[in-house]
Amino acid sequence: MATRGGGRGWRHRVPHGKASKKRVSGLVVRILKVTDALLQTSYCSDPVSVVYMRPLKWIFFVLVMFSVTAVWYVAFSSNTVIKHTNLMYFYEYEPVYKQHYLFTLRERLKCKDINPFLVILVSSRPEDMMSRQAIRMTWGSQSFWWGHRILTLFLLGQDSQRENNAAALSVEDESILYGDIIRQNFMDTYNNLTLKTIMAFRWITEFCSNTRFLMKTDTDVFINTANLIKFLLKLNSSENVFTGYPLINNFAYRGSYQKTYISYDEYPFRLYPPYCSGMGYILDGKLALRIYELMSHIKPIKFEDVYVGICLNLLNVNISIPEDNQQFFLYKIDFDICKYRHLIAVHGITSSEIIRFWQDLSSNTSVICL
Repeated sequence: MATRGGGRGWRHRVPHGKASKKRVSGLVVRILKVTDALLQTSYCSDPVSVVYMRPLKWIFFVLVMFSVTAVWYVAFSSNTVIKHTNLMYFYEYEPVYKQHYLFTLRERLKCKDINPFLVILVSSRPEDMMSRQAIRMTWGSQSFWWGHRILTLFLLGQDSQRENNAAALSVEDESILYGDIIRQNFMDTYNNLTLKTIMAFRWITEFCSNTRFLMKTDTDVFINTANLIKFLLKLNSSENVFTGYPLINNFAYRGSYQKTYISYDEYPFRLYPPYCSGMGYILDGKLALRIYELMSHIKPIKFEDVYVGICLNLLNVNISIPEDNQQFFLYKIDFDICKYRHLIAVHGITSSEIIRFWQDLSSNTSVICL
């Protein structure tokens, strides 16, 4: 998913403003005035009852305060942020969150007779054929790097515009022609990106569990595949490797921008767990199997990269922060032969730029970078 800047949700708003407090306080005052008026009326009609009615006034006052407190709690407590993050909140002992969407395109034989070093799964939309084609022509074009087998496939849901039969037919044609489309029968929408990521982990588990590494990325990301393979070859042999662009201590955003907003009901905590941006995270193949097994027990949330971060936290897996901070870029950087020769992934690149940058990178091999 296209991840928000240095942090998804850099602002945090207090859920209960002064206006709400004034409204409740005003309500209490009005109730007491009405009560007092009723009692005064009773006093005038029967002076003897004054002595008996006065205690009732205070009993009624206590009951009113109790009622207002209860209303206050019910109305506002669901919006109260929880400062201390306990991600067991999302966990269920039984696998009640196991997804049962059907593969409509699955490429199940891709790993039958091979042991891939790396599988790259690219989140894409049905209508993004040009972006997929740009990747096929550039950083996803080679099946081998230094003798290591690489697979690049695309993750899709069903076209959300059901009447767009031409787009659906185009995806079917792509699948026949290239054999690189993985699709399930959920609607392909922004809020379903987590379903798409669960599909990715399921596909790895069921059809390609022997891959050494998995990378999940997006169609608007430029990847220097050669540097990516070099990076992976240098990693320590560990089944807990999970790396990419790290996002630590990010606030859950409660503002008005809907793309990055998350409700208190969906995520009641102040901070997200450590996670890596969905623009491109890399993990060990065996860890991918463990994450998928856990996903059946974890309630999905709308942000797929945060969701994977929740799973990592519950598996007690720490993010491996790259030593070189010039390898993963969350925002687009202008093309510079030396910078792009050094980086691994950069986000926010159009399909035409991916082609142009790849051609420039491939043709200017004589340029010496210091």
